[in-house]
Amino acid sequence: MNRLRLPYVEDLVGMVVPLDRARITTVGRAGDLAFPDNPYLHRRVLEIGWSGGRWWMKNVGSWTTVRFGSRAEPIGVLLGRGRSIVLPGGDTHVVFAASRTEYEVVVRLPVEDDHHVAPPPQVSTEVTIGPRALTLEQIQMLVAFAEPILRSTCVSVSEIASMRDVEQRLGWSSAKLRRKLDYLCFKLDDAGVAGLVSDSVVPASRRRLRLVEWALGTGVIDRGGLRVLDVRSPLSVETVSEIDE
Repeated sequence: MNRLRLPYVEDLVGMVVPLDRARITTVGRAGDLAFPDNPYLHRRVLEIGWSGGRWWMKNVGSWTTVRFGSRAEPIGVLLGRGRSIVLPGGDTHVVFAASRTEYEVVVRLPVEDDHHVAPPPQVSTEVTIGPRALTLEQIQMLVAFAEPILRSTCVSVSEIASMRDVEQRLGWSSAKLRRKLDYLCFKLDDAGVAGLVSDSVVPASRRRLRLVEWALGTGVIDRGGLRVLDVRSPLSVETVSEIDE
């Protein structure tokens, strides 16, 4: 039997899990392909299943952003929380992170599995360490950084607002914005969100971009959140009361 002809998912260091059309295959801390030693990693990050003549992959991690791509192109396509994609025949490399650990897995499919498109399978999510609530000012800061993206579908995620733009938009001093940004990055880092603080405990150079990417990818902010920019209130905003188990 030629192992490379079978559909399977692997972690590139020896763990291989065959894909079965009759069941959902999971990847995560307690998945079929398991990474059990990281409490910040969701019990299930990915679900891979067969439906309507196609293989599908879904991001089921509430606080985890997932990127995917082929070996021949950058792994830069974002798969947001709750989103599904059709998997093409061949290899799909998938990258996700929890706390300071980044994971890469590869879904390998026979090319002949590339047929017609049908609706994705209905899959469920399952408690993982993560941020439980953000204050109003933290939400405002995230929305202000992401405002160019939220107001235009033609703007890429890299075109976020500058520090000066956000200061002016919110009426904050430079010192206040930097303090708020530092605090939120460390808070989310403690909750297992990767890419916001470096290993030397110095804020990551691209943390604003990573912060916006995380907030958009997990649904913490969306276009409807633009209305909070004009709110001036000390009240906190509960973004999540429960985190998937």
